[in-house]
Amino acid sequence: MKPPSFALMVIIGMACTAEASTTLHTLDPQAYRDEAALYPSVGKVAGNGITGSGVLISNQWVLTAAHVALGKQAGDTFNVGGVDYTISSSVTHPNYLSAGSNSYDLGLLYLSAPVTTAGPAQMFRYAQPSSIIGKEATYVGVGFTGTGITGVSSSAPELRAFTNLIEFYGEQYGLTNTSIVSDFDNHDGTINRADSIAAATRLEGSLAPGDSGGGVFVTEGGVRYLVGINSYSGYVNVGGMNSKYGGISGAMDLQQFYPWIFSATGISAVPEPGVLWLCALGGLLGLVRRR
Repeated sequence: MKPPSFALMVIIGMACTAEASTTLHTLDPQAYRDEAALYPSVGKVAGNGITGSGVLISNQWVLTAAHVALGKQAGDTFNVGGVDYTISSSVTHPNYLSAGSNSYDLGLLYLSAPVTTAGPAQMFRYAQPSSIIGKEATYVGVGFTGTGITGVSSSAPELRAFTNLIEFYGEQYGLTNTSIVSDFDNHDGTINRADSIAAATRLEGSLAPGDSGGGVFVTEGGVRYLVGINSYSGYVNVGGMNSKYGGISGAMDLQQFYPWIFSATGISAVPEPGVLWLCALGGLLGLVRRR
């Protein structure tokens, strides 16, 4: 694992709302808290700059949004499993500022001591990257709540999770093509986007202030894998306030950033079995050629 570097950058304007947190469908809030308990690697990032969320990807590395990592200093904290861990350094993606938008909204935090209260999330790489579209995902973060009717409330942030379908890449609506997007559907079928490709999921929800840097997880083979980092929320061709029905939630598509994550941390994603088979076949063919 490579040692961390302490590189901080200055924030600029985002293409969409840069904050994110869990806004719920009008169901029992406890169901969303219980769902979040299945993802113990997600915690709260606090200190200088924006307060948000992060995901533990090793015992000392935390993956988060660039606009959350931005400005974090030695002594700031990542709380996971009910314990505060001290941040020793922070880095944002090298293209974050030069892109002029949230196209590279990823950051890394290095902790001064190993985490003992939670295990790290595993990242997943599909053999065909577009396979992620149409998957039901779970968005997890520490943020404000509310409902699809009221939007974000002023209640204190807490760890919650909601489900949603990953429907398209951001470029479909002129947003960043490095993001995956879900929309917030009402269970009764009203106030939904006309271009939505599915009905509401079992714990439908949306992002709102506080969830930025939290994780998007997809279950494959019974394992909950990290595939995205919460980045923005907003509306496209739909009026109204963020985090109400009809809004969208955007997350960085980690498949497009694995080379950077690996080079900075030494941590790699778990390949889909098909990729393993192709790698093994490639090695076998190379052996045959050498013979």
